[in-house]
Parts: sequence; C-alpha cells; structure tokens
Amino acid sequence: MRRSQLTLIVNNEMTCSQSGRDFDQKSWSNKFDPYALKVSGPELWSAYFRARFASPREVALFCDVSFQTALNWWGAVTAPAGHIAILVMLSDPGAPAFFADSLRRAA
Repeated sequence: MRRSQLTLIVNNEMTCSQSGRDFDQKSWSNKFDPYALKVSGPELWSAYFRARFASPREVALFCDVSFQTALNWWGAVTAPAGHIAILVMLSDPGAPAFFADSLRRAA
C-alpha cells in the first residue's frame, strides 16, 4: 500500500479578504452538535471499519493497535482517538464522504 502524501499550498500574496470568500461562515458548533458526534462516534466508526475492512484483525494491522482495541471499534464499544482519525482521513480519500453521508442520513 502506498502512503498518501499531503501537500500544502500557500499564497502569501493574497489576503483572506481578497480570496473571494464572501460567504457567511457560521461556527462549527452551530453546524454540528459536539455531544451528538461524541455519542454517535462509535457507531460511525464501526460502520466505516465494517465497510472498508473484512475483519477486526485487518483494522488492527492497518491502525497498528491491539486486536482487542480493533474489536472494540468494530463492535461500536469505543471510537478511535484523533491520530487514528487523521490516519484514516489521509489514507482513504473516500473517508470524508463516507462520514458526511452517514451524518446526513442520521440527521
């Protein structure tokens, strides 16, 4: 498996006000309920792992965690920590769409 690379492009010649982003940005807390995300997190991650991997063992190998931890994620007992979320988002281009669709269906 090839590791994904993240490329950051910076333009220091244009200010944020010149970027053409003239829309009203609401705070993230107005768009998502942090408590609801925390409560539904284990189910969301379980659905993702079940869709992408064939077994908890594959999850454990990919995420470099113990089999018991992967089993907890698989069974929606707990959700992964931030570094695993970053790993998934950087290595699977379809992950953000999967979670967006799952949240849209739940709303």
